[in-house]
Formats: sequence, structure tokens, C-alpha cells
Amino acid sequence: MQARTTGTYLPTLDGWRAIAIALVLLAHASDSIQNAIDFSAFSNTDTLKKFGMLGVQLFFGLSGFLITSKLMDEEFRHGKISLKSFYIRRAFRILPASTFFLAIAGILALTGLIDISLGRWLSALLFSANYTHADHSWYLGHFWSLAVEEHFYFLWPAAFLLLGVSRRRTALAIFAALLIALWRAVDFKFQLTGSAPDVFWGRTDIQADSILWGVLVALLYGERSWQLRLQKFYSLPASWPTLVIALLAIQSIPDLNWKLNFLLISIKAVLIPLVILGTVIQHSALAGRILETPILRWLGRLSYSLYLWQQLFLVWNDDRAPALAWLQIFPSNLLAVFACATVSMLFIENPLIAAGHRIASRIARRSTSDDRPNTTHA
Repeated sequence: MQARTTGTYLPTLDGWRAIAIALVLLAHASDSIQNAIDFSAFSNTDTLKKFGMLGVQLFFGLSGFLITSKLMDEEFRHGKISLKSFYIRRAFRILPASTFFLAIAGILALTGLIDISLGRWLSALLFSANYTHADHSWYLGHFWSLAVEEHFYFLWPAAFLLLGVSRRRTALAIFAALLIALWRAVDFKFQLTGSAPDVFWGRTDIQADSILWGVLVALLYGERSWQLRLQKFYSLPASWPTLVIALLAIQSIPDLNWKLNFLLISIKAVLIPLVILGTVIQHSALAGRILETPILRWLGRLSYSLYLWQQLFLVWNDDRAPALAWLQIFPSNLLAVFACATVSMLFIENPLIAAGHRIASRIARRSTSDDRPNTTHA
């Protein structure tokens, strides 16, 4: 089956975003569903809660793969990339919706409806929530993963531009991913930084290898020789199902000793972008067709706003706010999440994303014009 070019719009990835956000929603809604419905599938909510982290790791793998693919595509089409245009597009994509959510959360905190300290709120606003020791708040707890992604968006495009050569980019991605995996184990074993567990597991220097393996898969697939090898591998009927089974098996394994746990974390980080790539290459196979169904593509496009707003309404039992109790019970909590996310996407995300692209396009055109040789005569 014909593969798609990386860097172009890939509807399959919207489907993966839908899977990722569905796992997060399921994990965070598990307590409220169990409270409302005596359903055996929700009898062990601890198991379901573990799948929320898998959803976050899917988002990480997707980010590494997609951003790198877009950078390669821009370089191929224009001969270079514009960091200014990239950062403008990312700023208009991420900041308006997150700032709007933080404004609403801040108002709720000031009125005493939910508990958020000023330090926690500021760390979320400044994308440093995964390093702060400010008082924990469930309602901003998800900003640790947004901070990891923002740090990646800030650092990787600049490294991509500076390295220039594909071989150097690939070497950096491999080296950095392996170094982070080693550092994670060493810091955990010897407590070199002394971070509390809730801070340790959210830090960029502990989690970023999940993004870097996505970067590596995109870099390899952008090389013609590797593209042919990967297409041949995924043409084998058992290749993609084997990767999926391995990923789910690792996800289902109970905690072992810490060394094996850390090894499995790294293997899972490698498997996720490989599973994603298989559906990009074999997009007309059954899995690809399912991921590209209209409902999953819509859910994927809504996923960022859903990720922001679900934290306000999908609350575990110990963190509920009495003043919002009627909005934190199933199914009204899910309805509230989708209502707020839809408003955010339609009236904040979409208009400002479009504005960011217009500004970035003008900058790119101006840059291209400035690079043309001057052929006018005095």
C-alpha cells in the first residue's frame, strides 16, 4: 500500500489523538463512573487510571513524530525552515486556549470554589509546572505534560536547524533518548536531585525520551533508504499486530523490580511511534480506516481542548470540590467537558490558529523574498 509523505496533513494522526484523549478521559472519569454505575469493568479503577499515562505517552510520541515531519517537509519545500514562523504557529496553537483555561481556573480559585495556590497557577502559566514544588492542585495537575511538550517545541526546532544534516539529527535523537533513559534510572536509584515522586515523574529530563523516539522514527522515515525498509517491514501481515500486542502486554504487566520497570518504560516509548507509523504507512488497512473515520478525526481535532478542560470536571474521589459536585458526577461531567472544549475550539483555538498561520505565512514569504537575488538595474 502506498505510504503518505510525512509533513503533510495525516488524518490518521487525528485518529491517534482521539485514542490518546479517550484513554485520559477514561482514566480520569473512572471514579465518577464507578460511583454512578455498578459496572464490573470499573471495579478496579486503579487499572484504568494507568491507561491515562499511556494516553499521555501517545501524545508525546505523536508530537515528536508530527513536529519533526513538518520540519522536514518545510525544509524540503523551501530549502530551509523558519524558526520565527514555527514559534509563532506554536504560540497561537498552544497559548490562547491554555491561557483561557487558566483564567477560568484562576477565577474559580479566587472565589474559593477550587483549591489552587498562586505558585501552582503561575508555574502552569509559565510552563514550569513539572518542576515546581508549589502546593499540588488536581485542577492544574495536567500542566506537567503540557510543560514537557512546550520545552520540546522550544528546543528541538532550533537543534534541527543548527544540526542541518540528517545524520547528525538522527545521532542526537538516539543519543539524547538513551541518555535520558540512563539518567532516569540513575537519578531514581541514587536520588541525585532529591525530587519528590510527583515532581520526578513529570520532569522533562525524565519524560522527554518518549518524544525523542517519535522524532527518531520521523527522521528515519524521511530518509528514502529507511522509508523503503520500513514499508517492507510493515507490508508483512504480522508486523503491526505484533507491535500492538507487545505494547499492550507491557502496559498490562504489573509492577516488577525497578530495573525491569525502567526497561519496560523505555521499550514502550520506542514501540509507540512504531505503532503510529504502521498506520501512517498502511493507512488504507483496517486500523488506518478506523482511525480516519469522521468521529475519531473530529475527536482528535478537539483533543487539546478536551485535555485542558477535562481536569476541571473529571475528578478522582479524593480531589472533588463540593461547590462543583453537580458538575463532577457522571454523566454531567462528560457533558461539561465536551461543551467547554467545543466552545474553546470554535471560538478560541480555531480563529487564533488561523491567525497564527497567516502571520507565519507572511513572515515566510517576506523571508523568501529577501533571499532572492536582486536583479534590478541601477
